Amino acid sequence: MQSPKGHAETPAAKTPFQPNMLVVQADLMSSTLSRVRHDHSVIADSRYLNCAFVDTNFEGSSFAGCEFDGSVIENSSLRGVELRNCDVEGLVINGIKIGALLHQLTGQ
Repeated sequence: MQSPKGHAETPAAKTPFQPNMLVVQADLMSSTLSRVRHDHSVIADSRYLNCAFVDTNFEGSSFAGCEFDGSVIENSSLRGVELRNCDVEGLVINGIKIGALLHQLTGQ
């Protein structure tokens, strides 16, 4: 696909959907976000430090370059979730140390 000036699109421009809302450099701290709707939104270069997401649907969402270090996900559905090229050191699922298990299985 060509841009209006005839130049090829950059990789960042190949988003699979068009944003309904663009949020850039949001900085929320110690907040609770409950039943917030961001359908078809792009959230970039933002920080949600010590925030709680409650009754929130991330179905079909993608996360790239995000840090979830020290986060807790509980009472949630992770059906069909795929992790690609992620650092899973210290990842624990229902008491099973997945990071350590993968290290044993792959030697990496």
